[in-house]
Amino acid sequence: MSIPAPTRLASGRQVAGLMTGTMKAAAFWAAIAIPTAYPVLLYMGLEGTPGLLFVGLLFANALALALGHDYKR
Repeated sequence: MSIPAPTRLASGRQVAGLMTGTMKAAAFWAAIAIPTAYPVLLYMGLEGTPGLLFVGLLFANALALALGHDYKR
């Protein structure tokens, strides 16, 4: 009876590839989910805090679109 060889740990390149895929997936789905908040903020009006939040969400949506645009299942 032999002892199985220890499994190799994932290399840095493999881990980076997994993290990149995860980040692309999260950005893709965030780009889909973020716009659901727009109608509520527009209904509240764009004066004061809701306006700043709306601009922040627009920026976050643009960033998510840029990061997740080439996501493939």
